[in-house]
Amino acid sequence: MVKVAVYGKGGIGKSTMSANITAALSDKGLKVLQIGCDPKHDSTRLLLNGELPTTILEYLKQTPEAERSLNDVISVGYKGCLCAESGGPDPGVGCAGRGIISAFNLLSSLGIDSIKKDVTLYDVLGDVVCGGFAVPIRNEYAERIFIVSSGEFMSIYAANNILKGVSNYDPDRIGGIIFNSRGGPEEPGRITRFSEAVGIPIVATFDRSKLFAEAEENGKTVVEMFPDSKEAKSFRALGDLIINGKLNSARYLSESELEQVVLGRSITRQRTAREVPATLGSAAPDRKKRYTSRNVEDHDPYTGCAFAGAQSVCASIPNMATVLHSPLNCAQFAFQMASASAKRAHMYGSMPVAGFIDPRVDCTAMAEDDMVFGATAKLRKKIEEQISAGYDRIAVITSCSSGIIGDNVADTISQIESENPGVKIALVEEDGDINGDFMQGVIDAGVYLSRRFAVEQEKTDSVNIIGTKTISTNCMETENIVRAALEALGLKVNCAYPGCGHTSDIERITAAKYNLMLNPDRFTKQLCQQLEDDFGIPAIRHIVRPGLTGMRGWLGEIAEKFGRQREFEAYMKLIESEYRVRAETIPSVLKGKRVHVMSISKDIDWLLEGAESAGMVLEDIAVVNRVDYTNDTDLESRYPQVRVIETNDLGPEKERVAEAKPDIVFTSARLPVGILQVPIPLVQEDDPFFAIKFFTETARKLMAPAEAGWRRDVVRP
Repeated sequence: MVKVAVYGKGGIGKSTMSANITAALSDKGLKVLQIGCDPKHDSTRLLLNGELPTTILEYLKQTPEAERSLNDVISVGYKGCLCAESGGPDPGVGCAGRGIISAFNLLSSLGIDSIKKDVTLYDVLGDVVCGGFAVPIRNEYAERIFIVSSGEFMSIYAANNILKGVSNYDPDRIGGIIFNSRGGPEEPGRITRFSEAVGIPIVATFDRSKLFAEAEENGKTVVEMFPDSKEAKSFRALGDLIINGKLNSARYLSESELEQVVLGRSITRQRTAREVPATLGSAAPDRKKRYTSRNVEDHDPYTGCAFAGAQSVCASIPNMATVLHSPLNCAQFAFQMASASAKRAHMYGSMPVAGFIDPRVDCTAMAEDDMVFGATAKLRKKIEEQISAGYDRIAVITSCSSGIIGDNVADTISQIESENPGVKIALVEEDGDINGDFMQGVIDAGVYLSRRFAVEQEKTDSVNIIGTKTISTNCMETENIVRAALEALGLKVNCAYPGCGHTSDIERITAAKYNLMLNPDRFTKQLCQQLEDDFGIPAIRHIVRPGLTGMRGWLGEIAEKFGRQREFEAYMKLIESEYRVRAETIPSVLKGKRVHVMSISKDIDWLLEGAESAGMVLEDIAVVNRVDYTNDTDLESRYPQVRVIETNDLGPEKERVAEAKPDIVFTSARLPVGILQVPIPLVQEDDPFFAIKFFTETARKLMAPAEAGWRRDVVRP
């Protein structure tokens, strides 16, 4: 079987050429399958008496998978030739290139390869150069490629681009140029010069003829209606060449070469500075600064996807609906992070985030046909369902699929808001992992929600808690600890952000005088920077940390900012007194134990304070300064013996520990067997007594028997 692709600029007559070639080959008794790969879906109408068949993509969209049949998308035309049209979306929506791929996939799944045929001819729009329209020139489809062109410059320009596209695959498949003249006197010279320059012969020439128009008015090819005409004879000769002709290698010209060859002159595009209108470049574009995750900024491999990160924030807000504009599998991957967090919180006896208990999350469930035709209608329906359910605050998060096909989500949201006064919709344009990693999505959700929902408010004696880790099991407990400390100073938490609070909290985020960072990581810093840039709210320098030293840092700075030093000292006196009492309850089994520390977190003062309170001996303290997993903020330590390891190779450090043989190593890394290792928790409660809890639990583990009793019961002699 011979597989042929006919390419050409839109409107240049390639469909007319293709249909007449198919008719000429059918006259010879060959079984021809012609597949139109153009959204206009008119490639085969001259073979079907002027009728337009149902397109493959229309069929894909309207017919359930179990009911699909090849006979429904294949029509029988002139002298038994077979006809199919891929079709495409309406102008301005969806992705026509993706439609070509979907059409080919459907034909394959329905068994097109099982049909006996001598020639398959693909009629392809050639001035669209995306990957979808390039599918027919891949090796598994077209063996021979012909290019239809007039002598007009833009038609030749498209022909040159087609040659460039073929050269990216197997270039030695060009059958030649089919010259379809528009009748201009300069055309023969232009097309001839181009043909000679690229080394591709003109294999057929068709002059402007009224026979084409007359045949088309009757829904027929020239070959069928005027079989004895000069044009019909030319198509029969071209049919022979298409089957048996010599193939050429695809060569193409640069733009400047093309202009010189075809037009006989060079066009200079570069302007001098004096030629640039004064209005251009006089004002910077009004673009908001982008706040990036560490992986995005450093161009490191992504961990997770921005779509999932944004969803983890939006789903945590209990009075806001979240619509995921994505396929179902993307939504499931993102949603499981919220559900898993709630389950873990229940398992460990923690307080789950309220929004995660029964999150209001829906999905547009984009399918194959949506990738072609667009899915803004589905999006509108889902948003309207949430509005009907009583939600006037909604977040829409876009996935890779909607981003790639260019769904106009912003306009859809704008229209819905204009139709529903009082409704506010925050668009979080993530486009899946195209926009970044999981942390980028968390940052973006915080930025977009505050920009959409925040309202200018009068300042109060309050602070915003920034950096709530919604998927952490102890985030609610940590927030409550901070709230209690601030209330002791007569201050209030204005908003906990992002996540956890209601949209009303976001609306009043501008009422706080300061932002308080809850974590020493990048997303907390970036959100604080955005809130300062957009709303003028500065951040407290000290970050909320566990332990006595940690609390004295952040709470003391807040007390100074608000003039509450007296209340602060009174509160700290109570906290320090209680700390000493609780420290007495740490089992004595830890006292005198020699301790080494190897941490991937720079925040270890709470750990060292606790070890001292337990009577342990601190021999060696090392922090691994790895940018891929350490804190984004350099936290100050009051312990001068802390060593910073600037290496990715921990082998020497492990050997150092093995030689020292300490009683206990508190570590974030796996060490040689035979050394008692206690893992350092990656996420701590910002509690002044957290170290007491941690070392009490560590002591209890040490006091447990080395071998569980049930083992002795089941081991047989």
